[in-house]
Amino acid sequence: MYTLIIEGTLKADKKEEFKTAWGKEILPTLKKQAGFVDEMLLFETTNPNRGVGLSFWKRQEDAERYHREVFPRLVESLRHFIEAAPTVRSFNLEAAETFRISAGKAA
Repeated sequence: MYTLIIEGTLKADKKEEFKTAWGKEILPTLKKQAGFVDEMLLFETTNPNRGVGLSFWKRQEDAERYHREVFPRLVESLRHFIEAAPTVRSFNLEAAETFRISAGKAA
C-alpha cells in the first residue's frame, strides 16, 4: 500500500468551509480514483488552520496518477481556502493496524 501526505495551512476562518468542500468535492473525487483506499483529514491542536490529509492507495502508480492528473485541479478549485499550495510527500505503508476510527470519537 502507498500513502500520500498532503500538508497545508488554511486562511483564517476558512476551516469549516474547507471541511464542507472536502466532504462534497475532495472525498467524492478521491472515491472515483482507481486504487483509492481511504482518506483521513487531521488538524493541529495548537494551530487549527494547519492540516494534514492522509490518502491511502493500493499501488504507487494509482497515487502518482491522482497526484499528477487530479490533485492540481482540486487545489486550484480550493485556492480561496488555502494560504499557499500544499506540500505532498509519498510513503510506502509497511505496517498498520485497523482501528475503524471516525471523526469526533474518543479512543
